[in-house]
Amino acid sequence: MYPNSLPMNFNVRQVQGHLFRLTVSTACLCLSVFLYVSVDWSAPQLSASLDLSNPGYDPDAIVPAISTCNGFNPAPVAEALDETLTAKLPINGSAVDDFVCSIMTHNMSLTAKLDCPTEISPRYADLPIKPSSRAISNPKVKYFFALDLYQATHILLPLMGTIIETMRFLGPEYCALSIVEGRSTDGTYDVLDRLKSELAAMGVRYYLSTNDLNPKAVWEDRIKHLSTLRNQALSPLTSAGVGKFSPYAADTTILFINDIVLCVEDLLELLYQHQLQHAKMTCAFDWNAGGGSFYDSWVSRSMSGNLFFEITHDAKYWLTQDMFFDDTPSQERYARHLPLQVYACWGGMVILDAAPFVQRKLEFRNHRDGECHMGEPTLLAKDMWGQGLGKILAVPAVNVAYEYKATREAKKGRGYVHDRITSGNYKPDMELIEWNDEPPAKIKCMPLFNKQSWVEST
Repeated sequence: MYPNSLPMNFNVRQVQGHLFRLTVSTACLCLSVFLYVSVDWSAPQLSASLDLSNPGYDPDAIVPAISTCNGFNPAPVAEALDETLTAKLPINGSAVDDFVCSIMTHNMSLTAKLDCPTEISPRYADLPIKPSSRAISNPKVKYFFALDLYQATHILLPLMGTIIETMRFLGPEYCALSIVEGRSTDGTYDVLDRLKSELAAMGVRYYLSTNDLNPKAVWEDRIKHLSTLRNQALSPLTSAGVGKFSPYAADTTILFINDIVLCVEDLLELLYQHQLQHAKMTCAFDWNAGGGSFYDSWVSRSMSGNLFFEITHDAKYWLTQDMFFDDTPSQERYARHLPLQVYACWGGMVILDAAPFVQRKLEFRNHRDGECHMGEPTLLAKDMWGQGLGKILAVPAVNVAYEYKATREAKKGRGYVHDRITSGNYKPDMELIEWNDEPPAKIKCMPLFNKQSWVEST
C-alpha cells in the first residue's frame, strides 16, 4: 500500500459526518467562550444571595406568577388592618395576605384619605415607555424605584399602593423595585416578601434585601450607615454594569423614595419636571406635622448656599415661614409654586439620572477627613456640582409628609399638584429654569443646628 493511499474500507460519508459533527461542536464551544467572556461576572447572578456585599438578582423577580389578588375588595378588611396598625401590633399570619392584596388594590379613601386624583392627567402622557418591536421581547428597565424601609407597616398601604399604581402607568415591564428592609418587628419584611409573587405577575423586577445597620445607634456613624443603606438599595442597578447585556436602559431614571405618604401625581410631576428641565436631580418638599415647617432643612441648601429658611446661630429661632429668605429669584419662583434651582435637596423623594451611579462616578457617602459633617444628600449634591452635574431642581408643587395626618395637613396647606399647576399664580410660560452653571462660592456647614459656619461649596 502506498503511504498516502486510502484504506479499502474508507467511507466518504462517514468522514463527512464526523467533520460535520466536529464543526458543530467547535462552533458551540466558540459560542460558549464568547458568552462567558461577554457576561459581566462582577454583576450579580440569578443564584446570588441578597446581602450587602452582593444584593444580586431575586429569582422570584423573573419567575412568571399569577396574582392571587385579582378581584380582591380591600374594604371588608380595611377596618381590621387599621385597628392592628393603630394598636401598633405586627402584621402576621393571614393578615399579611390581606395587607398585600390591599396594597395591590389600594384605595386611598380607605387609608390616608388624601384627595388624590382618580385619573392621571394628560400632562404625563409622554412618561410611559412606548416600546419598539425589539423592546417588546426584551424590555430594558427605564424606571428604578429604590427605598430603605424600617418599621413601615403604618404607611406601607398608601406608599406601596401608590408606587405600584405608578408602575402600572409607566409600564411594569420597564420598572424595577429595590427595597432594603432592616430590623423591623412590625411585619414590614413579611409584607414585602409576600409582594414578590404579585410583582412578578405584573412583570416588575423586584429586589428585596435586608440589613441590620441602625443609623440611629451612634450619631457619628449615622451618615455612614445611611449612605451604606442607600447604596445597597441601588446595588442591583449599579452592579449590573452597562452594555447590551445589562437589563437597564442607558437612560434609566432612579426614583428614590423615603417612607412617605404620597399621590401618584407627586411621583409623575417629579418625573415630568426632571425630563422637561433636563435636570440631574429633582426633589419634592417634605413637611413636618401641621404642614408648618420644612422637614429636610438640615440637608437642603439654596443657590445662596444657605438653608431654605433661617435658623439663628444659637438655634433659638427658626424662621420657618420665610422660605428662601436670602435668595430673591428663588423666593419669587417659590411663591408661584414654580420649579427652582437649588444647591442641594432631598425633600422626601428624589429623581436622579442613573448613569453617573452605574459608571461609579457618584455614590452616597459620609464626610471625609477635614470635610464638613453634612448629610449624604448634601454631599451627593456637592459631588454632582464638582462633576458639572449641578442641574438640581426643587418642585414646590410636590408636597409630602411622613404620616397620614401630616400629609393631609401638608396637602391642605401647601397644595396638591393638580391644584398648584392649574392655579392662576402658576405661569407655565415661566416654568423652564434658567440654569446657573456655577454653584454658590460657599455653603452653610451645620453639623448641629447651633454650630454653623461657611465652607467651600465644591
